[in-house]
Amino acid sequence: MDRRTAKKVGAMALRRRLGKVQVPVALGMTLVWLLLFNGFQWRWESLGLFVLGFLVSVAIMLVFPLPPIVPGFRFRPLPLAHLRPGGLGQRPPASLQVTRQVFSPGEVRSSVVAVPMRTQSDLMLVCTAIASSIIPGTVIVEVSRDEWILYVHVLGAADEEGVETGIRDVMVLERLLVRALGTREDIQALEAASPSGKESA
Repeated sequence: MDRRTAKKVGAMALRRRLGKVQVPVALGMTLVWLLLFNGFQWRWESLGLFVLGFLVSVAIMLVFPLPPIVPGFRFRPLPLAHLRPGGLGQRPPASLQVTRQVFSPGEVRSSVVAVPMRTQSDLMLVCTAIASSIIPGTVIVEVSRDEWILYVHVLGAADEEGVETGIRDVMVLERLLVRALGTREDIQALEAASPSGKESA
């Protein structure tokens, strides 16, 4: 094989790889990147974080090609904008609660709570698990896809009220993510499970 043929073969292989890049999935991974690095702020660095996150997402998909995800993400700008005040708004009070728990005398109590998902979507299950883990004091212990349940370790949930609060916080994140990124079927399932529009423990 001569050099010209090798270049053609390499170019074709690169095009095949690029063809496997799923833009909606890459944008979803970029969203997680922005959540991890607090990129939802009005500053020039946020634009750089977005570009860097997207490039990292594309690089990951090139190195580790993913099978097609059907159905994929559905991006809705207005509900997506609510993720910052609604979902990320849980971070400051959660940070204060963790700080108070750490520096308070006595035993630090916690609970593992089971949070039933209202949508049977792998993407929404994963997104909710990731978003919940970003909240200080909350760690995903197990994900049950068979029962569509997230088992979450909640710091400070020492009584029934704390457990209900932990469940409600995760369900709020699920609602925000489904309305921002879910399919029409996901939204219908969400509304059918909570017709009043409120999260229930």
